[in-house]
Order: sequence, then structure tokens, then C-alpha cells
Amino acid sequence: MKRARVPASQPGLRRWTTQRATGVGTVAGLAALFLAVVIRTWPEALLYPYASLLILTMLCGASILWITAIDMRTRGTSGRMRPIRGFDLALGFVLLIPALYGFWLIAPELGL
Repeated sequence: MKRARVPASQPGLRRWTTQRATGVGTVAGLAALFLAVVIRTWPEALLYPYASLLILTMLCGASILWITAIDMRTRGTSGRMRPIRGFDLALGFVLLIPALYGFWLIAPELGL
């Protein structure tokens, strides 16, 4: 009887995948979108949580782009992988650019 191999646990950043970054980034982006509507009620109380969610969304988008670039360099881009790579790149930019713009708009209020 063969025993099933249990994959060794991966330390640290090796566990951070595009799927995890997509999930976390999407949730953080939607929460930031919700706070953008509610922030008019309590601007001084919600400014820093809003900025934190934008930063988390930007980091997730940038990490998707980084992981995709490393994967493209390592494995190349075959014909079957091009649609997946294109989707990953588009998703990374969709998370990164609006969050970066939103952070740029509130940066003067943060003193940056």
C-alpha cells in the first residue's frame, strides 16, 4: 500500500500565491470602497483605516504583478499560459492602480 505524500510546509513568502493575493486584495479593495462612502460621516475617525485598506490593496496588486513576473521569467509563456498570465496581469493592475489613485487623493490629509 502506497502512502500519500504530504507536501512539506512552505515557510514564509512561499505560501503567498496569486490566489491568496487576489482574495485578500479583493476583500480589502471592497472594504475600502465601502469606507470611501462612509468616510463622509466620520472623516477623522475613518481616514487611517481607509488608508490602511488602500495600502493593503496596493500591496496585493503589486505582489500579483511581482509573482507573475517571476513566474514568467522562470517558466516562460507558452501558448496555454498566455491567457492566465494576461488575467493575472490585468487583475494586478486593477487592484494596484485605483488604490494608488485613492491613496494619492488622501495623501495630503495624511501629511504625506
